[in-house]
Amino acid sequence: MKAIVIVLVLAFSTSAGLKASSDNENKRNDKSIAVNNIISGTIIDEITGEALTGVEVKLKGSTTKTYTDFDGKFHFDKIKPGNYSIEANIISYQPIIREIQVNPDEMHDLNLELAPVATE
Repeated sequence: MKAIVIVLVLAFSTSAGLKASSDNENKRNDKSIAVNNIISGTIIDEITGEALTGVEVKLKGSTTKTYTDFDGKFHFDKIKPGNYSIEANIISYQPIIREIQVNPDEMHDLNLELAPVATE
């Protein structure tokens, strides 16, 4: 009887240890998926070539967004792999949308030119 109890305790301990190890491995894999994926770029005026400051750049369908700095640069990091629509929008310019596919461990350089809204 003692032998059966000991075998059951050892079996349970081993399976619990394997599950914990598997859970830790899954957590590491989940974190590694998004760690090195970057989307960055520069937004300029289509006509003058000047950098545009304060352009809202967002990943459509999510709440993730950022704004261009004084050099027209933007940056998203820790992006999960998948397909995204990047939208750039600022007053007095026509919004632009670009489709992008993000794969694991990739850096994307997305340079955009915005056209001024026509005035009458």
